[in-house]
Amino acid sequence: MLTLYDLPVSSYGCKIRVVMTHKQLDWRSVPPPDGYGSPAYCKIIPSGTIPAIDQDGFRLADSEAIAEYLDEIIASPPMLPVDPQDRARIREISRFHDTRLEPVLRAYFAHVSPETRNRTFVTSNTKMLQKRLNQLDQIASPAPLLYGDQLTIADCGFVASFALIATLQDVFSLDLNIPKPLQAYERALVMHPSVEKQNAAYHEALSSWVANKLND
Repeated sequence: MLTLYDLPVSSYGCKIRVVMTHKQLDWRSVPPPDGYGSPAYCKIIPSGTIPAIDQDGFRLADSEAIAEYLDEIIASPPMLPVDPQDRARIREISRFHDTRLEPVLRAYFAHVSPETRNRTFVTSNTKMLQKRLNQLDQIASPAPLLYGDQLTIADCGFVASFALIATLQDVFSLDLNIPKPLQAYERALVMHPSVEKQNAAYHEALSSWVANKLND
């Protein structure tokens, strides 16, 4: 059984939980000892980041590396296309999510609590988020998922991000226009059998996290 170092509210952790659900793997989720980045956790995972896995002593961090590793050792169902160009496109979208879209969402976190909120930053960050969504709309062509009906590694990252966007819209009343193809993509994604349970659990974790922040 795999050990997943994770927290319920971790967006990249959610990504890996979807991958493992789709691969029908057994795993146990444990929080990083003393919190991620702690000296105790860094003795296990030198980067101190989550998620990370331990498979019989083989330890690996970084959600993209973990996702591709799991896809390689558990061949079915495949989570990357066979065709090299299609495969490259899915990887491009996955990296766009991890390096362009998710960091913009993460930047809101420090402003969820009313005591630390900066409306000027929220406004400027929302403009960047809109730009990223418009760029994604140009890169991706969901039909209904990013590669037809096949759930890919790239899809898994968006499960948490769509949940975050919905939650942040409620918190900040964001002036955001999500392109219609991406709205349709989200509806198809959250209905996928491998996504439904993890999506619901992530929404619940987000709700608790936001409630705590608003009551600080």
